[in-house]
Amino acid sequence: MDMSKLFKKTEEKDFITFPSTLETYAWYKPILILIIAAILSFVISFAILSIMRVDAKGTGIISFIYTAITVILLIPSIFIGNKLIYKIPFSTQIAPIRKWNWGIYIKSLIITLIVYSVIGLYPMLTSGMEISNNLSITVLLLCIILPLFQGFAEEYLCRGLLMQSFGSWFKIPIVAIILQAAIFAIMHPYQIYALMGVLFIGIFYGLITWYGQGLEASSAMHAVNNIFSFLAIALNLQQGPGESNPTTFIMNLALVVIPTIIILVLDKFNLIGFEKPETD
Repeated sequence: MDMSKLFKKTEEKDFITFPSTLETYAWYKPILILIIAAILSFVISFAILSIMRVDAKGTGIISFIYTAITVILLIPSIFIGNKLIYKIPFSTQIAPIRKWNWGIYIKSLIITLIVYSVIGLYPMLTSGMEISNNLSITVLLLCIILPLFQGFAEEYLCRGLLMQSFGSWFKIPIVAIILQAAIFAIMHPYQIYALMGVLFIGIFYGLITWYGQGLEASSAMHAVNNIFSFLAIALNLQQGPGESNPTTFIMNLALVVIPTIIILVLDKFNLIGFEKPETD
């Protein structure tokens, strides 16, 4: 496919406003993509629920794993929606201004993992809760592998489809970043402090996605966050992902601000690999 034929020649390309640079763009098309993705995701999730006979309203790590699987199904659902409406390849959907960079993803993953290990483990280990030793190898592997895909799926939806849709409509990046972060927070029905934490996480993920012009860094950071949440619940170190108090809010804020700052500082020394978008 000759990708040059997909774009309007008069517009500067930017991740947030990317869809509006497509020749086939129309204001209503992001809504169509969202509808297609929602229908496909619901149908596939319902089918899996019926086959597995899993109680979606259950509690514990098994229900948490099922929820992750349903979120992961957003990946093929959004991809199909984009493919049907815009006919663009997957690589263009997730890093439209340049190619997907695995180096950025891996470096961001390692940096965030270190920050979480240093800052996030201590409160869990000193919480006084008894660590469960009944975790099977299968569940342990699922707690590590599924969050990698779940984190990407949520980024694909929020920092991808939603943020780009708002950006294409309003042409103001900060508005798009805040709006998608608000929806991201609403998707997590937590109490006030936890909800505020998710809102700020969504804003910082949006900012680093805009800065890096791709979903690599935010997907990596999100994956680490989800891995720690999965393991904390599986090991009985945390009752649920929505614990709400001022201390938790400050902790969640630190766990997104610190790796973001480190990634941006390292990129200034050309150690991360973000590339400036090309313009026509």
